[in-house]
Amino acid sequence: MSENVRQTLKMHGTTPSATKKRKQKRGVLKKKDSVQLEKKPKTVPATVLPEPIEIEKAQEVIFEANPGPQTDFLSASEQEVLYGGAAGGGKSFAMLADPVRYFNNPLSNKLLVRRSTEELRELISVSKQLYPRAIPGIKFLEREKTWIAPSGASLWLSYLDRDDDVSRYQGQAFNWIGFDELTQWPTPFAWNYMRSRLRTTKNSGLDLYQRGTTNPGGAGHQWVKKTFVDPAPHNTSFDATDPETQEVIAWPKGHSREGEPLFKRRFIPATLFDNPYLADDGMYEANLLSLPEHQRKQLLEGNWDVNEGAAFPEWNRNIHVVEPYEIPSSWAKFRACDYGYGSYTGVVWFAVAPDEQLVVYREMYCSKVIATDLADMILEVEEGEKI
Repeated sequence: MSENVRQTLKMHGTTPSATKKRKQKRGVLKKKDSVQLEKKPKTVPATVLPEPIEIEKAQEVIFEANPGPQTDFLSASEQEVLYGGAAGGGKSFAMLADPVRYFNNPLSNKLLVRRSTEELRELISVSKQLYPRAIPGIKFLEREKTWIAPSGASLWLSYLDRDDDVSRYQGQAFNWIGFDELTQWPTPFAWNYMRSRLRTTKNSGLDLYQRGTTNPGGAGHQWVKKTFVDPAPHNTSFDATDPETQEVIAWPKGHSREGEPLFKRRFIPATLFDNPYLADDGMYEANLLSLPEHQRKQLLEGNWDVNEGAAFPEWNRNIHVVEPYEIPSSWAKFRACDYGYGSYTGVVWFAVAPDEQLVVYREMYCSKVIATDLADMILEVEEGEKI
């Protein structure tokens, strides 16, 4: 083989390997380039996942007002409201549920009273069933008988037995005050005095409410009836009136709001049949039906017009009271008076209908008024009439 041929074969034999080396080199460069162009992954901060919601617990209803009177009571906007009538109407639960709306406001300070400390036991027991489930984190201070919410809002359960017990609350301020079983107080002194403790700061976001619950009967039956039941049809809002004169309590002369009513009241009646939890099985109704007549009318029917020892126990407002109408001038009229100085004087005006029915069209009650002054009062209201 000539030298020229060897050189030619050598060249051809080395050429493929040289080509491979160049290709491999190019391939390495491309791989290196691709690594350099690849983007670095982003760093995502860690997040804490919320605990899974227990659907059944989230949907649990702690308290739901019964339709009707109980709902009306909890939504009432009047400053003073009485929720009363027959036994078993759901009054205790309503009284404890009403102040719950303010437990998220740290400025809210509330007070719920009974006549004695012993009578507080049931309210405290029911509140322990309701509040811890409705307001997580709420604490009950046993010694002080006070609920403290996480916000700082408080509800003090206390007593008010004698009139001078109001001094326990002197200088204190409450945005909500409740009296449970209001007719147990024989006079309106405590109710009226505690109205002076009803106040809050400007821009607190709190309304001022005074609430009472009760059944007919008891030592304070008459003053409670005159204050809440007599002035207006049941479950209607009315301007607060003086229980004795039935005149609207208004801002005094010289005030910038002279003549305007001070605040509003409302009486919301309820009976056993408004509470399905007690009425459905009929057992409690049977117990109330077994009571003496006057107690049965008060506790089962919620009748405020009957009282123990009343002269006319058959009195029924639905039968014996009619809508006002103009008395014809042809009807004969006369008056009757039962005078008293230390006790009440009662004056009643009658009209005689053509069928000889007697219609009472005016009443006047007063105390500590001498006979001559009473005569002037009677003549003043009769002016222009033929008696």
